[in-house]
Amino acid sequence: MATLKPVLSTGVMLRALVIILATGTLVWAQASASLLVRDMQGRDYDVDAILASGRPVVLVFWQTWCPSCKKDAPELAHAVADYGSRMQFFGVISGPDVDIDDAEVRRTAREWGHRQPQIRDRDLALARRFEVTGTPLVVVLGPKGRVLYRGYRLPRDWKVYLDAPAAQAAS
Repeated sequence: MATLKPVLSTGVMLRALVIILATGTLVWAQASASLLVRDMQGRDYDVDAILASGRPVVLVFWQTWCPSCKKDAPELAHAVADYGSRMQFFGVISGPDVDIDDAEVRRTAREWGHRQPQIRDRDLALARRFEVTGTPLVVVLGPKGRVLYRGYRLPRDWKVYLDAPAAQAAS
């Protein structure tokens, strides 16, 4: 299982923090080794803090033009409704502004019933970290950023990841 690790030096981190907070992409805080993301509404999330609270984090990489993403949207909406209070779901849309229209992302997310926060991965840092080669890609993270699931389909049983954090934390 992969473990998330800081990838930037402290000096680079401080400069990158300003850029990243303005663009809504991935940032690693060197001092605390936390993964911080900002959603398209401007809300900040500390992924490691969410994981430390015992809630798994689900990253769903998708695109507005992806037919499989659209097909999976109703099932994903049900998962968010059923498990969203116990798991933190994020939609992740990777690509630079020249390729991705934020207004179209918002419209499509609304039409497809995406109620989870949407993260714009403008610099493809998340896509590279999780080796995204197609969409939809679902990544479920457990304690310390361990990848509990990575697949191009939604998990069959979300409940197993609710019990996984306690078991994973003990290991």
